[in-house]
Amino acid sequence: MASESNTSTTVTRPFGPRRRSRTASIPRLVDAQELWDIDDVAAYLGVTKQTIYSWRTSGYGLAGFRVGKHLRWRAATVITWTVRLEEAQ
Repeated sequence: MASESNTSTTVTRPFGPRRRSRTASIPRLVDAQELWDIDDVAAYLGVTKQTIYSWRTSGYGLAGFRVGKHLRWRAATVITWTVRLEEAQ
């Protein structure tokens, strides 16, 4: 009798893996109106959270906005900003 191998598939979001899990059995497109937290933005840009905070205090990058005490960015805004950076080079 042949043994079955247990292979797991990893679902990768458009901006990389997340630390906390969402229902992730199939890849999904990013909703332009979706709000991202600091982890999402840092993962998408491939930088640390501290880099995002440093950019905010120095006036570089995306400002983000507060929802209560939580810092958020609109996904479309982050993506548009990166496209403009790329076009400017």
